[in-house]
Amino acid sequence: MDQTDIAVMVRKLTAHWIVNVVNNNLTKLLQCFRAQCAADTPKPCWVRGGDGLPNGINLHGYFLSETGLGESARLLYRALSTQDVRIAACNRVLEGRQNDTSFSDIVSDNAPYNAGITIDGLTGFKRLRYQICKQKRNIAYPFWELDSIPAKYVDYLKKYDSIWVPSHFIRDTIKRYGFTNVELVKHPIDLPAEEPQFFDPTGTLKILFHFDFDSFPARKNPEAAIFAFKQAFPNREDVSLTVKTRGKRDLGRRQWLAEQTADDPRITVIDRLLDRNAINAMMAEHDVFLSLHRSEGLGLACAEALTAGKAVVATDYGGSTEFINAQTGFPVEWSRIDVGPKDYVLAENATWAEPSIDHAAKLLRSIYENPHEARERAKNGFRHLVEKHSFAAVGRDMVNILHKKGLLAA
Repeated sequence: MDQTDIAVMVRKLTAHWIVNVVNNNLTKLLQCFRAQCAADTPKPCWVRGGDGLPNGINLHGYFLSETGLGESARLLYRALSTQDVRIAACNRVLEGRQNDTSFSDIVSDNAPYNAGITIDGLTGFKRLRYQICKQKRNIAYPFWELDSIPAKYVDYLKKYDSIWVPSHFIRDTIKRYGFTNVELVKHPIDLPAEEPQFFDPTGTLKILFHFDFDSFPARKNPEAAIFAFKQAFPNREDVSLTVKTRGKRDLGRRQWLAEQTADDPRITVIDRLLDRNAINAMMAEHDVFLSLHRSEGLGLACAEALTAGKAVVATDYGGSTEFINAQTGFPVEWSRIDVGPKDYVLAENATWAEPSIDHAAKLLRSIYENPHEARERAKNGFRHLVEKHSFAAVGRDMVNILHKKGLLAA
């Protein structure tokens, strides 16, 4: 065999090898070009070989969005920032909801590290299944509010090496489907440098409730908040209720709220987008935070109320139980009901809580009548957050898990 024959054979073998590589890895190859990483990340990273990617964490989330998911991404980044670990904040665009600029100078142009944590609602993992990176360890951090998961979404989560969850409620739901790679990672909370002024109403007792029309209002249950307030204080003038909302998908509730305001001048509706500073100022102006939700994957607003020193009345169901119990707040009794087909996404065969309006009204009256007890519970709630949900505590837990999994150098 002469050199020409050898060259021809080498070319044929090379071409055959290339065809096999492409055929066997085409799906993974395409995934590299479907926005798993920030725009400037070299693609496909996994065919480069070498010593692998450097140790660190790529956080994938809605860093520039004012939504709850956006706030979670920012808080998780800040928790990791307390530790000696390299981080890239990889922003995902949420059309029409890119109104938070606090991370504009932090978001990364690439995703250079060996592990990625994806923060999203469960339904988001349908499209994210195309964004699993072959060369990285992929960690899902899903939020979910129901007690059941459709089979195809179970399959989407199975594509991840690990699943981290922010609450016992989500952990227990996922583990019912046979997952053994689930880690409870407490959600970090932005705590003030000094203790807040704890519950100390002067004059009118001011109660706050908020929800978003674009985020399944049946879950937030504004009707229960109105009814409980009116039942608790049928004749008192030294109480008020503020309902903060926004969004377009009101399904008739906006008109209903207007009627409630006209019927009761003690109720004020604020119907517009507020930035984070305005939200914090509004919380500071009130004494009680009310959340008669039917379910919460986490209940971040309840925790934020505790950081401001407020008394919190919340349905004793879902992720809010991470923060609210009989020592830290005022948990509301509930009964289990089916989720209506139009009340939430993927609701078939799911149930959630129907909070007791009678019990909620009783608790609101008890706060009015015994402010000292409410103050002590607010103090306990703040101290619980400091111990379990500070940036340093959560960041330390995250890094410990990563070390245990061999994803960070010891």
